[in-house]
Amino acid sequence: MYFYNDIELKKLIIKELKKDTSSIPSTLLVIHIESSIYKNDIDMKKDILKLLKKSPLFQKSTFTFISSGKIVAFSDLKKDEIEKAMKIFLSEAKKENIYKNISIGATVVKNHNMKLETLYQQVIRAIFHAETAGGWQYFFYSEDREKEFLESVKNFWEFNEELSDSEFFSKLMSHNAIRDLFERLDQFDNMTGLPTYNSFIKKAQKHIEDKNDKRKLAVFYADIIGFKSLNRIYGEKEGNRFLKSFTNLIKANEFYITACRPYADNFIELFAIPEGITLEQLSEKFIRDCNVFLQKEAHFHSKCNLGFICGMCSIDDRNESIYSYISKADDVRKSLKPSLASRCGVFDEEKKASYLTKQERLRTIMAALEAESFIFYLQPKYNILTNKIIGAEALVRMKPSENISTLMPGDFIPLMEETGDIVKLDFTIYQQVCEYIKDRKKKNLTLFPISVNVSREHFKNPHFVQQFDYIVKSSCIESKYIEIEITESTFSNNLKDILNAIYNLKALGYSVQMDDFGSGYSSLNLLKDIPFDLIKLDKEFLGRGKISKKNKVLIKGIVELCKELKIPLLCEGVETKEQVEFLKSVGCHIVQGFYFAKPMLIKEFEKIYDK
Repeated sequence: MYFYNDIELKKLIIKELKKDTSSIPSTLLVIHIESSIYKNDIDMKKDILKLLKKSPLFQKSTFTFISSGKIVAFSDLKKDEIEKAMKIFLSEAKKENIYKNISIGATVVKNHNMKLETLYQQVIRAIFHAETAGGWQYFFYSEDREKEFLESVKNFWEFNEELSDSEFFSKLMSHNAIRDLFERLDQFDNMTGLPTYNSFIKKAQKHIEDKNDKRKLAVFYADIIGFKSLNRIYGEKEGNRFLKSFTNLIKANEFYITACRPYADNFIELFAIPEGITLEQLSEKFIRDCNVFLQKEAHFHSKCNLGFICGMCSIDDRNESIYSYISKADDVRKSLKPSLASRCGVFDEEKKASYLTKQERLRTIMAALEAESFIFYLQPKYNILTNKIIGAEALVRMKPSENISTLMPGDFIPLMEETGDIVKLDFTIYQQVCEYIKDRKKKNLTLFPISVNVSREHFKNPHFVQQFDYIVKSSCIESKYIEIEITESTFSNNLKDILNAIYNLKALGYSVQMDDFGSGYSSLNLLKDIPFDLIKLDKEFLGRGKISKKNKVLIKGIVELCKELKIPLLCEGVETKEQVEFLKSVGCHIVQGFYFAKPMLIKEFEKIYDK
């Protein structure tokens, strides 16, 4: 891994261009990294360097920072090796949960007559495509995309009319100008013409800190209900047109100051609250305006039911960062989901208390992750005909600590799913479970299958299956001892990606089980489409005591259905002897619940199992 300053790297690349590249073609790359957590470039560069050092692509490359979050690299790896390395790099970077977006543009040096300026042009074009495709992607320069690139340039300069196309291309003719160009690209969203997120933050913070501005300020955070359906049914072009129309609606607001589209269909706006008007009244006005807007737009996409979910927060303390107010508005927005109709909420005293509790819990979670305070308990699974343990489920818990408050799973799991930290937590538990099975194997103790839970966040990662399998295989244990539980609600999104992952897991020998069957609305469809190895019936069917007549009929029907489909059924939440006897009578013989055992420490479980 070789780090150069920009002048040194430029000289090196020019030197490489003079070589014969027919045998080993080189590649020029530009990596554009965006993050909203860093207060200065130095801290950002330190973390990026750590990330780069992990990647084989950069271990064998020369590179330099040309500005904040912009990296130029030069590599002589083969194109397929670079593509593989870039996929891994983006996947690892995304797991860090500190980068808002990373886009990579690359071009292959095809012959030694190519000029550095030409390569820069090609890389810029490639990175345009990566950015406009939604980010977290890489693109190699392609002649086929030339027309699309030029259209993107045209769209960009519509918001920078003081510069002509000729000036644009002349700016590509020197290394220093590339830096300037990137700074310009940072200022505007290529799709809507709004400031980019980073540019918005700077402008908004400046307004907040302006002592001469006596206006009452506020922020809103909004996203569009049904936008994915719009894109899927009518195509990306119509989706882009709709985003631009909504942008015009925002900018036409008489209270508008500045706004941005942080990603996809999300919008943030800084606006002024007029004297004599409350934020609640403005929230009502926003919904009225949105409904009128949607009525006018309806003829463009009659098959879609669109709406807006929005959270608003007034800026009461100008010494507080804009990030804090965005977070509060976003919290209000999330609290209104799911919804089929447009809604707008306001951050008030009640929500303030909830917000402060949430922030305290997030701090506790971060401290617990750092202190490695998360462990797993085991809850036995029983065969009620033999009264024997046939396996166990690993359930995450926080171990008690003097310095860290202990949170219950219901307090930390939803928050970690929201922040994405659930991925790190899950992998921690997978590692612990595999180490435990490995230890039992080493001691020649009887092995038993342990099921682990897989969050929906994992299926956004195309490398999840390989990463999961690597942990298991590196622990030298057979895949039959690790079972995978996926909750029914997980299947509400990204079904194609989840199906691919399930088939790949099954091909590797893992048992894939549906958890909380019957808790959603798509249970039967899922049974039709997905080859589950076991179904776990949601505990709500049993209730807390006596089973209702309706639920008895439903349970009996599900048992018969699973028998016909030859899929084993486990009933969760068994708490009474009467429930056990009923399940025996209808033919459900695998159970889990407090009647037999609560989740317990490993030592307590072994006292029961190993005797």
